[in-house]
Amino acid sequence: MAIRVFIADDHAVFRNGLRILLEKEKDIEVVGETGSGPETLHALETCKADVVLLDINLPGLSGNRVAEELLKKRPAPAIVVLTMHEDEYYLQELLRIGARGYVLKKSTGTEVLHAIRAAFRGDTYIDPALANLVVSPYVGRTNPKKSSRLDLLTQREKEVCTLLAYGHTNAEVGEKLCISDRTVETHRNNIMGKLGLTNRAELVRFAIDNGLLKVE
Repeated sequence: MAIRVFIADDHAVFRNGLRILLEKEKDIEVVGETGSGPETLHALETCKADVVLLDINLPGLSGNRVAEELLKKRPAPAIVVLTMHEDEYYLQELLRIGARGYVLKKSTGTEVLHAIRAAFRGDTYIDPALANLVVSPYVGRTNPKKSSRLDLLTQREKEVCTLLAYGHTNAEVGEKLCISDRTVETHRNNIMGKLGLTNRAELVRFAIDNGLLKVE
C-alpha cells in the first residue's frame, strides 16, 4: 500500500515541485494539498493521510498550531516539517509537539523522501543540516553516566547508531558502511541491548544527548 502524503505549504510553485517529486515514487501517493492552516485542518477532516508535509509559516494558522491539532486525531498522521528557517526554537518546539521529521526546504529531494518513509515507519528523521541545532542545548554538558554508556559501544556501533538516529533504514546504513543488512541488524541489536534501549525514539535521544548527531 502506498504512503498517502498531504502537502501543506503556501507557495503553489513549491507544492507543485514537491508533487512532481513524490509522484515519481512507486510507494508514495499525494492525496491532497492546501495553502493555509485552516484549509489544512478542514481538508484533513475527510482526507486520509499517513504523512503530512507541513510548512511552519502557514497563513491563517501557524504550522505549530496545525501540528498540535492534527496530532490530536486518532489515528494521527505523521508530521514532517518543511522549513526555510534554521531556527532552534522552532525545531525544539516541534520536536516537543511530536513531529516526526525535520527537513530544510533547501535540502535535496532525497532528504524529503527519507523523512517521509521514516515518519511512516514511526521513526524520527532529522535533516543532517539541522542536527547542530538539535544537539546545541547539550553541548558542553558533562554527564559521567551518559559518557560511560557511550563508551560501551565500539566505533562501528557508534557509526551505526548515528546513521540509525538520522532515520536511515538498515539497508541504507549497510550501503553507507559497505556492510550487509544482517550485519547492521546485529549491530543494532547489540546497541539496543548494551544501552538498554527499547525503540528508535530512545536511540535518537541517546544520540542527541551524547553528541553523535553532528554536522561536519
